[in-house]
Parts: sequence; C-alpha cells; structure tokens
Amino acid sequence: MSWTFDNNKPIYLQIMEKIKLQIISHKLEPNQQLPTVRELASEAGVNPNTIQRALSDLEREGFVYTKRTSGRFVTEDLDLILQS
Repeated sequence: MSWTFDNNKPIYLQIMEKIKLQIISHKLEPNQQLPTVRELASEAGVNPNTIQRALSDLEREGFVYTKRTSGRFVTEDLDLILQS
C-alpha cells in the first residue's frame, strides 16, 4: 500500500479511504486479519493514534471488526462492501 498523504485532508480520513479501497477491491479479503496498529503506523510513518482513530471509525462504519485478544479483521458483510 502506498502511503502518500495530501496536506489538505486529515490523515486519518485518507488512511480510512486507503483501507476501504483495499477491502472493496478485494486486496483485503473478508475475515482477513489486519496488521496491528503499530505495524500500520510504522509502515505509514504516522502516529499510532492516527491509525487507531482510522480503524475505530472503520469499525463504527462496519468495514472491520475486532476479536478480543486476536486483532482486527475485515468484515464478512459482502452487502456493505458491494454498496461502497
């Protein structure tokens, strides 16, 4: 995933868009585990809190879900993915 950011838009929104695009284009498959917050932050070169905010918002929208002690995963909701 290419991590270049536009200074005119909040970084967490851009991260959300990039992850959504990966889900919609099936580069991230349903039930696939996402990298950890720290891994994503290191890869993107941003603060872990920025990644946390993006993932929390994606979870609120239903694109990812959390399994306690296991991490975050891509939704199984194909209808949500297809509507996007």
